[in-house]
Amino acid sequence: MKSEVENQPFLAFSDDPAGQGGAAASDDSLPPRREALKASSTRRLVRDLVICLVTSLLWVLVIWFFIPRSAPASSSPGGDAPVQIPSGSVITGEDMARFHNITSGAKYISCGNSTQEARSKGCTYDTLLNAWVPAQCLDQEWIDEYQDDASWTAYSDVNLTEPLKPDAMGEKDHYYTSIRDHINHCAMLWRKQFWTLFEGRRVFDAVIANSYHTEHCASFLSELFGSNRTEPTLVRVGFSGCWVRDGSEEL
Repeated sequence: MKSEVENQPFLAFSDDPAGQGGAAASDDSLPPRREALKASSTRRLVRDLVICLVTSLLWVLVIWFFIPRSAPASSSPGGDAPVQIPSGSVITGEDMARFHNITSGAKYISCGNSTQEARSKGCTYDTLLNAWVPAQCLDQEWIDEYQDDASWTAYSDVNLTEPLKPDAMGEKDHYYTSIRDHINHCAMLWRKQFWTLFEGRRVFDAVIANSYHTEHCASFLSELFGSNRTEPTLVRVGFSGCWVRDGSEEL
């Protein structure tokens, strides 16, 4: 003779006479079970949201502290005001050494921050770079090609009426050139930058390794398109350095 419990089905349904008692008991236990499942789902949702927020915060911190940010490109003034080539300050390699790049493992040679100091260090004024540069990095081949374009002439006045001789350019605090020369300057330095990287040169100037100058030229050329601008370019005489890899003393 089977017991009453044994005669009841494994799953009791409310329309099963034999299982009505069990169904009632089961129905009484369902609400707490559902509440427990609901609470468990809520906890999982909160946990997932917290993990997502913490992970996002960690990525923000990583990007902020460890990924280098490019210097903002300089904007060119409108109207007839002279646009500037950013070479007035000393172009150093201090910031470059923090990240692995073309300068990694190279020694930095400085020209100082004045004409007198540059001369004392044996530096020469480079009309393409618009800066004093150490002898190791004076690339006459690129200077000659740059000067093949008749626009490279410098002037002491903003109206471009008083030309300067090449020897006098480095003695000035600043001078002026045409906007055509500004274009030629950027184009030539991009070409020089490419061949330096392509040939794996072990000696190169700090201007082509400077991200700010590249950003400046990119911004200047893109803004120039279709503008019909004719204003002169203000050039501030700069002091560039030279990167020399071990075992190399000349280009």
